[in-house]
Amino acid sequence: MRKAQSLPPIDEHTQRHWRHRRTDHSAGGVIYRVGATGELEIALIATRGGTRWQLPKGTREPGETVEQTALREVKEECGLAGRCEVHLGVIEYWYWDTHHRFTPELVQKRVDFYLMQTVGGELSDASIEVDSVNWFTLAQAAQVLTYASEREMVSRATGLLAPHDC
Repeated sequence: MRKAQSLPPIDEHTQRHWRHRRTDHSAGGVIYRVGATGELEIALIATRGGTRWQLPKGTREPGETVEQTALREVKEECGLAGRCEVHLGVIEYWYWDTHHRFTPELVQKRVDFYLMQTVGGELSDASIEVDSVNWFTLAQAAQVLTYASEREMVSRATGLLAPHDC
């Protein structure tokens, strides 16, 4: 198995010519509620031993719509049932999948995100895919989220939620 440091950079040449590559389509959500203080809060998950805070998301299953995937993944990773309100946008990126692989796969990932209102369930970290789950105010979420692209999704959600009296 190759070590990550010996892999080529993910540049245009590698994206075009790496023999072992695949695409992956995922979906997730910025799921919100009105907290005890009346302030809007969103649910985030922690992974990698609690070192990465991110939005709940996951891979689309055969026969699912993107919206169905987003709702299912939020339920699986956070324990929350949601209602999709609006499509926030798409994040696209490339990464190396080296997990249990002799030859690494280059993955082109697309993730659709939705703004979701919480309609049921309880916040839970029961999923084996997450280390922790918590509610954060929009400002806290912008500070703690690991990835800039996900901070952008929260920013878009904030812009949509700001004028509403939830």
